[in-house]
Amino acid sequence: MNQDLEKLISLHDLDVMIADLSRKEIRHQEEKLGLEADDAQEMLREMRTQFTSHLNKRLLAQYDRLASHYGNAVVPAIGGRCSGCLTRLPTAMCSDPERNEQIRSCPTCGRIIYWAD
Repeated sequence: MNQDLEKLISLHDLDVMIADLSRKEIRHQEEKLGLEADDAQEMLREMRTQFTSHLNKRLLAQYDRLASHYGNAVVPAIGGRCSGCLTRLPTAMCSDPERNEQIRSCPTCGRIIYWAD
């Protein structure tokens, strides 16, 4: 898999964890573990800052633009469909044996897609 694509997927996972920390049930679990939710969220934000400093600036800008518009900028392709907008992807895109070797976007919604075979 393309290293930049792996980084974008990891960045998406970090953003999801940061967003989840604001939810009530997550705060309750952290309190049981003796962690402060704000401390954990700050730690994840610091990790995100360090992580994004090693990412291509053009890709980061694309990711941030998509995330602000859709909420989820990186989505898997499942069954030949973009799981973000559920549009069927072109056959040539789906059947390419090296489809995860480059960063590809859904032709309909523009989200970054990857295949989790």
